[in-house]
Amino acid sequence: MKLVLSFQGVQIREYALDRPILSIGRHDENDIVIDHMGVSGKHAQIALEGQSVILTDLKSTNGTFVNGQRVERVDLRPNDWISIGKHILTLKAGPR
Repeated sequence: MKLVLSFQGVQIREYALDRPILSIGRHDENDIVIDHMGVSGKHAQIALEGQSVILTDLKSTNGTFVNGQRVERVDLRPNDWISIGKHILTLKAGPR
């Protein structure tokens, strides 16, 4: 599995889900850095738990949305799209 980051329909980067936990946020120490003021310093995290991919919002200011719905914690499925600020992360199936 991988996450594909896009902004305004343009793909920016791909991230392999190759670690137990990936952090998402504006600060440079995150695994996935989204440099936008609508993104919290430590915004959310993705955790691999067995065969599940779990997204958890880290009490971000503007929230984390999956398929248009605000979430705190959700089990992601392939092709789910995560809105963080004005950016979109899409979960794609495939080798980890």
